[in-house]
Amino acid sequence: MRNSILHLADLHLGAAPQPEIDERYRSHLLAARHDLLDRLATWIARPDCPVGLVLIAGDLFDEYAPAADLVASVRTALGKIAQVVPVITVPGNHDEFSYAQCVYRQPGWPGFLVNTPHPEVVWRGDLVGRQCAVVSAAYQAGKVPPGHKLTLPSRKDILPTNPDDALLIGLFHATVADYFPPHVIESERCFWISHREAAELGYDYLALGHIHSRREWLARRCVAHYPGPPVGPRLSDPGSGCFSLVRWDHGQLRIESLSEAGLLGCAWKILEIHVRPDETAEQLGERIVRQCGDGPSENSVTWIHGVRLTGHTLCPDLVEQLKKFLCEKALPCVVTAEGLEQLVSPDIEALAAEESLVGYFVRQWQEWKQKGNVAAQESTAVLHEGLLALGWRRTEGRSNS
Repeated sequence: MRNSILHLADLHLGAAPQPEIDERYRSHLLAARHDLLDRLATWIARPDCPVGLVLIAGDLFDEYAPAADLVASVRTALGKIAQVVPVITVPGNHDEFSYAQCVYRQPGWPGFLVNTPHPEVVWRGDLVGRQCAVVSAAYQAGKVPPGHKLTLPSRKDILPTNPDDALLIGLFHATVADYFPPHVIESERCFWISHREAAELGYDYLALGHIHSRREWLARRCVAHYPGPPVGPRLSDPGSGCFSLVRWDHGQLRIESLSEAGLLGCAWKILEIHVRPDETAEQLGERIVRQCGDGPSENSVTWIHGVRLTGHTLCPDLVEQLKKFLCEKALPCVVTAEGLEQLVSPDIEALAAEESLVGYFVRQWQEWKQKGNVAAQESTAVLHEGLLALGWRRTEGRSNS
């Protein structure tokens, strides 16, 4: 029974993948993202597929004039989907409709293309016998100002008979102002919308794009949802690892996460690793290997491994040593260290001579180390954890003790 809506957004097809990805995994990621819609088309064509409507909430492409072969592939896939169920596409801010060379200005876009700059009903139909209306708009520079607030038509204007089981959907590439600070909204080349106002106007679902992390809020009976991309191109934009299926269940909308391996093909597996000051690249690498599992593939998904390092280190080339260690273990990873602070070894005697809390701690530490016959690695770890807890820092030759 086709009783579900497939909500897609921010696929950014054509975006360059992370340059540091090992070539073997890079090719998997490129293929998985390039062929994503084709795999979805094959799945949607199956008689047991629950999808009865597909919504694409902007930034299908990473730019307004993507490569011709990518456009041809996407059009073919969407054409296959549109032969089975309705498909509605709204441009985003990356593939903005304003440009004369915009991909969406090519004739014969498959399914329903939103090109109106002001909210209006773009599709009406039935979903398992339930009346459904989709309101949408496409941001267009020159016709609406940056950061323009959407003024939505009300339920009573769109569904005058107002059946309780009818679905009223808003499909927008926009920022929900209720949950983000003003600086995120102002001057954005997309709309902003009030979830509270949409709920008061009788909307059941806001199918949103623009925010790349999976988010969901409820106001009255109105659900607002960002699905995020299922598979992102970079460690900083990894995607959600799933698709969003929206179902009408006992008078309420319910969002399900679909993470079927055959549809994803590839996904990021990201570890957040806190580094201890005394930890070596080998010790860190062993921790990562244990957490990553036995291999790059699992349940037909090729995993792209990413590691985000935080904490403190005394090793100036820890990241490079770590990458080398992981490659030798046949586990190439994309490693980022924006949250890792490089420390310089403290002058223990100078600190011990200080008449300060730091000096008192260091003197106590020296006494404990001598009496306890503590291993060097353990004592070093205790020293640096204590100094950091007291607010002592020395990086690039500077001290704030």
